[in-house]
Amino acid sequence: MRRPWRSALDQVTPYEAGPSLEALQAELGLSELVRLSANENSLGPSPRAVAAIRAEAARAHLYPDSDGRALRDALGRLHATGPESMILGNGADELLGLIAWAAFEPGDEVVIPHPAFEPYATVVTLSGATPVQSPLVDYQTDLADMARRVTPRTKALIVCSPHNPAGTIITNAAFRRFVTALGDDPPLLVLDEAYRDFSDDPECADGLALLSQCPTLIVLRTFSKIAGLAGVRIGYAVARAEVIAMLNRVRAPYNVNRLAQVAALAALDDREHWVETRRLVIQERRFLAGELGRLGFAVVPSQANFLLVDVGGRAAALREALLKDGILVRDGTAVGFPGHLRITVGTRAMNARLLQALEHAAPSPHRGEEKR
Repeated sequence: MRRPWRSALDQVTPYEAGPSLEALQAELGLSELVRLSANENSLGPSPRAVAAIRAEAARAHLYPDSDGRALRDALGRLHATGPESMILGNGADELLGLIAWAAFEPGDEVVIPHPAFEPYATVVTLSGATPVQSPLVDYQTDLADMARRVTPRTKALIVCSPHNPAGTIITNAAFRRFVTALGDDPPLLVLDEAYRDFSDDPECADGLALLSQCPTLIVLRTFSKIAGLAGVRIGYAVARAEVIAMLNRVRAPYNVNRLAQVAALAALDDREHWVETRRLVIQERRFLAGELGRLGFAVVPSQANFLLVDVGGRAAALREALLKDGILVRDGTAVGFPGHLRITVGTRAMNARLLQALEHAAPSPHRGEEKR
């Protein structure tokens, strides 16, 4: 019997993003829903980005700049590197796909932490390569274990700092040792820094500072989180020019639309909004973690714009109770942490509403403490 679909699809579980905010509000009959499940920017995008999108909308019938030169130039100035070291993507998700298209083949192995952002394993599997999972230890990426799993078949390693969904970081010292341990002929090394802008730990690894030391390093960044542009889908990768050249061979022309490009440029220009978003997240992350601890929940120390919270066997029940109160959080089972909730850091009003609803739903929680 003819088989129309690739066998690799049998090993892939589609990413479950859930219904849209509008659809969920209609389904629940709620006039308002606080979504703290998707790690979105609670302040929204910069007003300058919104204005740029409005101004550019009249040119939506024209193809965008295929190379995104103006944005790559601006990013080059920001990161003190040339535009030839930049590639834009329809979100960092597309960039993961480009890396897989350009590099991964059947028989290859790609080492990834587990649990981690689901698309890492998905792009590896779809390419015909084999994902090799390296378990987290106490919510931390075990770089020594990842290095031990490198074989002659290893084509790449993928790490993220801060980690999604744990929120923990890889330190600069640990990452430098890791790069050194990979030797003089290293595999590709992908460092996803989607949440790095929210870290206030001076020891948080900086992939861009190591590009000169590691010729196969690819650093992923996104405008979805700190810039609040998740809805227009734009991210970028920074690597050596010869690496970017290979990724450009598989990049579709016009992969980043006009509205996304001008919005990202405007967001870069509005550093005040950038700084205010970072300040709010750091302040409210500290507040929310403290209050959740006071309620008896164990909170994983986070350097991202979300918290992973151990709620024992009550994750599903608490999620449903919060949903009835118009608050959406992520059940940890879906991201590899049963018994946990992943909660986006919101504004003070959002966080206070969440805490009130949790206190009502779980008046006598187990005694907990911040996880170490």
